[in-house]
Amino acid sequence: MQKNILIMLSILLLSCNQLPDSKGEFNEIIILSSSIDKAIYYNDINTLFSGYVNTPSEEPLYKVKWIDEDKFKHYLGYKNLLFINLDEPSDSTIDNLVDKFKETYSMDLFTLNDVYAKNQNLFIFSSKDSIGFKSNIQNHGDWIIKNIDEKIHNSLNDYIYRNGRNEEIELLLSNHFNINASIQQDFIVIQNKLIEDDFIWIGRGYPYRWLCFDKIENITEVDLWKFFKLSVSEHMPNVVIQEYYKNMSYESEGIVKIQGLYEEKNSDTGGPFIVYAKFDSLNKTALLISGFVNNPGKPKIRLLKELEIQILNTINGDKNGK
Repeated sequence: MQKNILIMLSILLLSCNQLPDSKGEFNEIIILSSSIDKAIYYNDINTLFSGYVNTPSEEPLYKVKWIDEDKFKHYLGYKNLLFINLDEPSDSTIDNLVDKFKETYSMDLFTLNDVYAKNQNLFIFSSKDSIGFKSNIQNHGDWIIKNIDEKIHNSLNDYIYRNGRNEEIELLLSNHFNINASIQQDFIVIQNKLIEDDFIWIGRGYPYRWLCFDKIENITEVDLWKFFKLSVSEHMPNVVIQEYYKNMSYESEGIVKIQGLYEEKNSDTGGPFIVYAKFDSLNKTALLISGFVNNPGKPKIRLLKELEIQILNTINGDKNGK
């Protein structure tokens, strides 16, 4: 059986001209490992992928699924595959498969695209033994997360703009804020107060997703939380920003990120929000781009990531390249 599987995999690797579309959820990580090796690093790998976001329930950033070696051929078409093996002890099919990859690429840790399916991300993580694995996970765990996040970002980015972009709203934003906005095609303007207050609220439903742009003067990074709450209370009076679960981080020079939760008074619902503030220290101003998700009782993390991608694309596409 092992020999037949290896022959099948070799054929797949060498002759797939027409690949099927990949399967699985955007953040689902299929881990292929032998049962012997799995017992050694199960806890370490689960810890690596244990991140979550409060939406307000704890939604995992990654959905890890361990696959037994006798079933792994049924999962080769999934979006995100992680092959993990230890050379010692030597066991069965997974070791032999990883060795085939290593013979070709001469590395123990690397990533490949579209091996068994379109829009697929395949990661190889090989170590000599349990001691080597502990060292690798400590030294390269961040690399794995960074690369998986990048692959997820690219996949969602393609999905968001599959039907094009909203050039009308992009032009409106670009002309007023001097940015290269990147907005998905089906967003509409909900509230436009650009002329009188440098504020605009766009979004779409259902499930509801909103993006708000607000230019604020005489602001410093220290005052960001206060000014963000004031902006929301002034322009979105039914939205109440919560103090708990607030998380603020400095992403790069002049860029601050906030994540947290809000409540919507009219509907007695709420959800997560994300804010990126881009500061202009010379003029003491900041552009706040805020994303809100409202999807009661259902998953929200993918919707939040889709908003974040549009925000990041807009920030990174600044006309002045700042």
